[in-house]
Amino acid sequence: MKTIIIKLSDEEYKEIEERARKEGYTLVSEYVRAVLLSQPSLSSSSLNINELVSQISSRLERKVEDLLNPFTAQIEDLKRKTAEIIEKIDELGAKTTKKVIEEDEEKEEKSKKRSSEQVKKEGERKSAIEILNEQGVVFESELKLRNTDAFFSKLEREGAKIIYLEKERIAMSKEFFDNFVKKLKEIKTPDPEEAASKLDPKEAKLFRKLVAEASVIFDSDGKYWRLLT
Repeated sequence: MKTIIIKLSDEEYKEIEERARKEGYTLVSEYVRAVLLSQPSLSSSSLNINELVSQISSRLERKVEDLLNPFTAQIEDLKRKTAEIIEKIDELGAKTTKKVIEEDEEKEEKSKKRSSEQVKKEGERKSAIEILNEQGVVFESELKLRNTDAFFSKLEREGAKIIYLEKERIAMSKEFFDNFVKKLKEIKTPDPEEAASKLDPKEAKLFRKLVAEASVIFDSDGKYWRLLT
């Protein structure tokens, strides 16, 4: 005895079951057997096995496609997004590389510029008057020079104001000297320490040295401090 196995969907099975019931069959299998044997086109002499296989294969293929289609779309979308990510990574890498190169070039250029400026500064010695103009006032007692006479003579020739005290010489730039004399005329207190407190540190130091040697006095008539030297 041979056995034929047919797989049906739930809907198909219910339809055949309904037909079997209407035809008076208790078992669906008996109804199917009766239907198959009653069809001349399905007899052993005329049964087209290839056509049956083709129909079954076609239906299976459609069902497989229906199952795979959603996944295929997702796979294609994933491939597209992956390609976009790779492209962005390549662009970012190119930009980063370019930025690093530009930064290195900029650092190198700045380094060269600093080196050039340093060499230039080392190669240029400041003159005595340039030093005085920067500091405003120079006290001989604070200098560490072998020939202070030449230093002060050079400053005087170049327009510096030189004050000769008993213990030392003091050189001032013209700007510093003019501002100092102007401030002295604005101080109205006769007390030397109170007057010194109204001056800048360098000016106050100069003022105390001048007061100590009576080179600056308080004018009681004009009510201001006057430089005698």
